[in-house]
Amino acid sequence: MKINQLRHLLAVADKGSVRAAASALGVSAAAVSQGLRELETTMATPLLKRESQGAVLTYAGRQFLVHARLILGQVGRAEAEIAQIRGTAGGTLTIGVTPWVAQSILPHALARFHALRPDVHLDVTEVVGSSHPLLRDGTLDLVIAMPPAPGESSLFHARDLFRCDFAVVGRLGHPFARATSFQELVDQDWVLTMRSEGQDQPLIELLARHGITPPPHRVHYARSGLVAISMLEVGAMLTLCPWPLLETPMLRGRVQALPIRERLPEMRTSIVVRRNDTLSAHGQLFVDCFEDASRACMATDDPVLKRIMNSVERSPAV
Repeated sequence: MKINQLRHLLAVADKGSVRAAASALGVSAAAVSQGLRELETTMATPLLKRESQGAVLTYAGRQFLVHARLILGQVGRAEAEIAQIRGTAGGTLTIGVTPWVAQSILPHALARFHALRPDVHLDVTEVVGSSHPLLRDGTLDLVIAMPPAPGESSLFHARDLFRCDFAVVGRLGHPFARATSFQELVDQDWVLTMRSEGQDQPLIELLARHGITPPPHRVHYARSGLVAISMLEVGAMLTLCPWPLLETPMLRGRVQALPIRERLPEMRTSIVVRRNDTLSAHGQLFVDCFEDASRACMATDDPVLKRIMNSVERSPAV
């Protein structure tokens, strides 16, 4: 098995065809095809199905792709470490962050990091939920978001940073804006920014505890915080939102929290990395910059940032 073969497989999976993968890699289509054939011979099973519209991964190919991403990610980090030792360019750092962090601490952390390492290319993704598939397959180097479910502790290592409360949220002037009990919300529509699978369903579990089981057509999904806001602003959908996000300029004055008396769940925000993996030097530097920025934000005099940070509690270890 050769590194280039893994790169060929990854490119075909991402681009959808051998020709497009070859163009992206700057090699010939024949070279990509040969590399894939050799890889399939090594693995003793087909990894791709060649179709008229392109190339599609087989089941074995999809399973192997997860490992290929991790291997190539580790190789990339090793190359970046050696490049740093040689004093040359610093490579790429891929980060996933939960929306409230993106709207508060992240800009300050990135400014600190970029001042120290302007040679590092930054790639930042919004992350919702706690399953972290992009961290699992090596697409992301680290995540600052909800910690993984207890059942995934063998895959990830998480260190808590903050704790905050959730709120039930709707648009300004929502028909149930004065509701004080979940029982008043039995027939409402909900929008979630996390899929209802595994542990990524705190809202559904919360409603179930109060005797509310919304049918599938009452539960809708948004893949980002910005999309969820757009879905809330017209109509009568509700969602579950962490309090610091409510205090950000993105939401403040656009939605409102309902005065629900029942106790709402707590949200933890953690730094999450793959267990038994090595965080690169610039990854560790970013973590240091983020923690410095967190402390500075907690002590800020800026009224907007202060409102956000006053709605969270730092974990004792931070």
